[in-house]
Amino acid sequence: MTESMHDAMSLDGDVDRLRRFYDDWADGYDADVGSHGYGMPDMVASTLADAVDVLGWGGDRTAIAIVDAGCGTGLVGEALHSAGWTNLRGVDLSEEMAEKAAARGVYRAVEGGVDLTSSAADHLRGSADAVTVGGVFTVGHVPPTALVSMASLARSGGILTVSTRDAYHRETDWHGVVAELESSGQLQRLVHTANEPYTMDSTGDYWAWQVNH
Repeated sequence: MTESMHDAMSLDGDVDRLRRFYDDWADGYDADVGSHGYGMPDMVASTLADAVDVLGWGGDRTAIAIVDAGCGTGLVGEALHSAGWTNLRGVDLSEEMAEKAAARGVYRAVEGGVDLTSSAADHLRGSADAVTVGGVFTVGHVPPTALVSMASLARSGGILTVSTRDAYHRETDWHGVVAELESSGQLQRLVHTANEPYTMDSTGDYWAWQVNH
């Protein structure tokens, strides 16, 4: 794990600290995570594909409007685009990371400076057929309760796809929050796979739900 990857896990969910940290890391981010066998982006795309199959959406992937929430430099967006999803919108807290994502040329629009857990994201509520959240539910970043805000970006009946790692499960009440949202009917689980590729030093879990507002 690089020093920056380690430091990212000690930001205590402070929005201003997160924004500054990722602004500063933007230039070196791809090299740092790439050196650790970053399998998460492809797994997010694969999990979304499985969820689409479960719902029987099929057909033209370009017709599915996707918000890539916490898009970073656009690695998940690139994986989605390569898999045939081209109606992509990227959103991130960091302006610098969003600029890197826009430069990839895989998104129709990219917006930085947006705290997805606050009213700053109100214009995005219900705007997507599917929402992907890769690398956001990480130690030191957002609490599990942020699932509600991420889910709100999808239309009712849409898909929410999320990555997590074991460390996040250990240090938060992730499973408790998920159980509550599922039992209340807000999220209906479509896919869950464990011990899948994430980084060289950690496996990950991948989740997809149908969202009910």
